Amino acid sequence: MGNKILVVDDEPDVVEFLKNLLEDNGYDVGSAGDGIEAMQLVNSDRPDLILLDLQMPEETGTGFFRKLRNRKDLRDIPVIIVSGLAGRDVAVSKSVVVIDKPPGEAALLEEVRRILPQGSPA
Repeated sequence: MGNKILVVDDEPDVVEFLKNLLEDNGYDVGSAGDGIEAMQLVNSDRPDLILLDLQMPEETGTGFFRKLRNRKDLRDIPVIIVSGLAGRDVAVSKSVVVIDKPPGEAALLEEVRRILPQGSPA
């Protein structure tokens, strides 16, 4: 398998779609249903990239993102926001890629491959 990607979203259909798409393209994919579970997974098995929804129960994607960026050992993990939430562009750092939900396969894969070029399939 290739690079590790963590999908953080509370919608099972979205998680399944993203996992299937990414695994079919050679990536090793894990998933979490909220920011609390995501942080546990990041601490135990650091991913190379995180696909993050913003609106979730327990801990939002915005809260998770802020915690991630506040930790020196985790702040350099690239994040792609996948959200339909209005105002999502101002909820996180402007340097983060934001993709509308539902994501198009080609656009999403293009961004993933741009961020993880060494591990993506040809």
